[in-house]
Amino acid sequence: MILLGLLLFGLGAFAYWSMTNPVLGVEPTTIGTVLFVLAAIAIVTGVVGLLRGRLGLIGQLRVLPRMVKAIRAGAYPAPPWSKRLFWIFGVLYILSPIDLIPELLPVIGLTDDIGMGAFLLTQLSGEATRFVEHERRK
Repeated sequence: MILLGLLLFGLGAFAYWSMTNPVLGVEPTTIGTVLFVLAAIAIVTGVVGLLRGRLGLIGQLRVLPRMVKAIRAGAYPAPPWSKRLFWIFGVLYILSPIDLIPELLPVIGLTDDIGMGAFLLTQLSGEATRFVEHERRK
């Protein structure tokens, strides 16, 4: 969440100080302000999570190789196929040049990719947390 907050902060700074023309009738200062508020919420949420002992993004990424090994060895149940397929399609959507909102619209064009990325990171975070809890119970 902290990394997402920093990304949103960067996009907000770009919109606030670099853009001059309105996007879909919305002033750049309004877009920047909204992105700053969302960034603050994401950063505070991330810091609170860290203080409560939750794994950060780096900790969750470190868990992934162990989780994959445990799944292959049969020591940890694999996520359902429906969830795995959704993850694959989500990654393909982010990498695909076809979007719901085209990137031709500055800042706003990235929101669908950022939203899908945030959703995938949330899903990955939940799976990593479940795996760590599974390891602690052993």
